[in-house]
Amino acid sequence: MRMNDEAAQHAKLVMLVEKMLGLTPKLRAAKADSEKATLQDAVTAADRQIDQLVHDIYALTPGEVALVEGGT
Repeated sequence: MRMNDEAAQHAKLVMLVEKMLGLTPKLRAAKADSEKATLQDAVTAADRQIDQLVHDIYALTPGEVALVEGGT
């Protein structure tokens, strides 16, 4: 992997983690069910993006991803 690619992936990972860190307290503080659902969807989406990025960084095969994710 080239240095520019690594820097871009690092920047994206940092951005996604910061997004999660910002969303999590908002989700905990949310009162309305609709707000909770919207925030939970955003947290879930960011989590999936982080997972995918990590899978890409480590060039995991589908079998390795299943193992990491707890599948068989």
